[in-house]
Amino acid sequence: MENIIRKLSVITFVILLVGCSSAASQKQKYLEMVAKNRASLLASELPLESGPLSIMRANSKGNIIEIMMVYNDDAKGAKPTASLMAQSINTYCSNKDTKANLDLGIHYRIKIRNSRGQLMSDELVTSQKCQQQSNK
Repeated sequence: MENIIRKLSVITFVILLVGCSSAASQKQKYLEMVAKNRASLLASELPLESGPLSIMRANSKGNIIEIMMVYNDDAKGAKPTASLMAQSINTYCSNKDTKANLDLGIHYRIKIRNSRGQLMSDELVTSQKCQQQSNK
């Protein structure tokens, strides 16, 4: 009798474990689908230019939307790259659409290159990063 109870306990534990991992897997697939959809939507409107900044590419990797920008830091009125990145992060954290995606579990990777193609900044924007920024 004790042996049967032990076997039933093990079987129940395995079923619960499989069920939990299945739910996590489903959430990850959903996040990947949302990231891919959002990146495709952004990519369809590229390139976008605003003064010395050009948004050139958007794609997704897992639940991360990668956005590649080219910034002509030699242009008249160009801000330092660090200032541009801080402003970009603030915008992603305060925009209702991107904030909703961040809260869902989507991350944004912002890469800024100079006009010569050198990587100037690479930041991962997450919900946690937005919370840290708002606590400052």
